[in-house]
Amino acid sequence: MSTGTDAWFAAERKRMREDLVKRKQALTPALREGLEWPFPDEVNKLSKDVVSTAVLGKSPNEAGGRIYVLEFRGPGQYVKLGSVDRDYRRRVLQHKRIARVHRYALVDAWFSPHVPNHLELEGALKKFLRITHTQHDGEYFLGLDFDHAAAVAGHLTGSP
Repeated sequence: MSTGTDAWFAAERKRMREDLVKRKQALTPALREGLEWPFPDEVNKLSKDVVSTAVLGKSPNEAGGRIYVLEFRGPGQYVKLGSVDRDYRRRVLQHKRIARVHRYALVDAWFSPHVPNHLELEGALKKFLRITHTQHDGEYFLGLDFDHAAAVAGHLTGSP
């Protein structure tokens, strides 16, 4: 991609991200009650939009996998870290199905561009975040600040 195109996608992601943050904050009180399936339309739309925004302008055809950071809210909050080498949408749907059974909804997402060493980067991200965050179970981090986790992941992959 050209620098001009990259700049446009970055500006568009920033604009969309500001909207998503506002919607997430507005839904947080309802999410804390724990939602029953089917979730309200505004929750489903937020979940869909956070994934679309997170991959905006990131080429689907490059070689390699991606690492991802997903935030779920419901009766509590957790961040799920992982990596995927093929269909990231399918993987996100799997996480959303698991979460909704427990009354949690996907409220934020970050994906790296394609990287050749996604498994190693995922491992490094988990190790780094475990240094300062003790409430974790494997790749699930309870109460972890999503923006912090996404910033660390971005630093590891060299992407915003």
